[in-house]
Amino acid sequence: MSNKFNTNALNEYSKSYARRVTADFYHANPTINGKQILNLTPVNQINLFVVSSLFDKWKGETEKFRSPFFDFSSPEVEEALRSFMNVVSQHIAVRREHLEPLLADATKRTLIALFDPRYYYDDQLRNQPDFTLTAENLRHLIRYTQINKFVPVALEQRLNGRPFIYVNQALGYLDEILTQRVQELERPEKYVEMFSEKVVMDLSTLLRGQALENYNSPSARSFFDLDEDSPAPKPVPVPPFVASAQPAQPTPPPVEHLPTSVPENVDEEPAETRTMALNGRNGYFSGLQEAPTAPSSQPSVLATEAETPVISLNTAQASPADTVATLGDSLQKATSGSLAKGISLNQKFRFINQLFNGSADAYNEAIAELDQMTNYGQALDLISYRYANQFMWNMDSDEVTELVEILKRRF
Repeated sequence: MSNKFNTNALNEYSKSYARRVTADFYHANPTINGKQILNLTPVNQINLFVVSSLFDKWKGETEKFRSPFFDFSSPEVEEALRSFMNVVSQHIAVRREHLEPLLADATKRTLIALFDPRYYYDDQLRNQPDFTLTAENLRHLIRYTQINKFVPVALEQRLNGRPFIYVNQALGYLDEILTQRVQELERPEKYVEMFSEKVVMDLSTLLRGQALENYNSPSARSFFDLDEDSPAPKPVPVPPFVASAQPAQPTPPPVEHLPTSVPENVDEEPAETRTMALNGRNGYFSGLQEAPTAPSSQPSVLATEAETPVISLNTAQASPADTVATLGDSLQKATSGSLAKGISLNQKFRFINQLFNGSADAYNEAIAELDQMTNYGQALDLISYRYANQFMWNMDSDEVTELVEILKRRF
């Protein structure tokens, strides 16, 4: 495992992300097909890794047909088998219990590819069969890679038409490619917001120690970020609403024990993102090709504060009185209120009778536990994986739908 990660945190985040994505999708669908998998998450690399796993299983099923009693080398048999498997590949239908572990593994692999590309590609090469990197396996790697795709493409160029190279030679090429083109590596920050759409990502928990320092590429620095022998003291942060409501105060003289370093603040304009299109001529798995799309702008985010609500003040459009009232309302909404207050008496009786088998105690315990959740995602997971199974809920029922809507308003 890459030493840049807290292993437990990486595994738990990957499982939580997979649970959330599958819960959202399978709420209205019994199975998922290939095209739906390619659009399952906002992070296209995760979707491609899932399809890659299905491809491996698809190939494994092909091998099961082979038998020592028949001539599978016959051209007619090979063509018939290839045609059959291509038709099968166009009818992917995966249930939740089978997709969720594949999705968790794909999420984990994507995070490693993002934050530790050297480890990711080193591991991919060392796991090649017979310690040999073939042109066919390299093409497969290129087909299902989006993040830092230039690495396997450059390896293919180093093959220079040869059918294979040994892995130790490929590892040497890998070092050269990453050393020469390190500034082309994807910036992980732009993906944090995409991941956090489903499950909030806390990089301070996910990554070990000084890992974040490795992502400030020199090419991303401003011309005006000049190095100085004696950096200025770190300024004391002032909340925006205090700064706008009070006149500026004189700056006190520097004190010796104040911090003497200023953190770099680097803004990186995100690169283009790509999606994958389907071409069904030769079967589902062999028809993945790149289809460029318009670049999407994703802000650079430090997710260590992703769960903290940020309140912005527009002093150009609102008076100070309106600003203070808006701030107070926002804080009150974020820190107070109970789930029970959002449930009418009629809804309460219906929930008790229809969802909790007539047990008021079970209902009260559930509401109290849901109130302890810090966000909508946690509350929805609690409903999906505990109460729905415990009380055999029909997730499409009116009562469950109403309860989910109340949770959305609560969080």
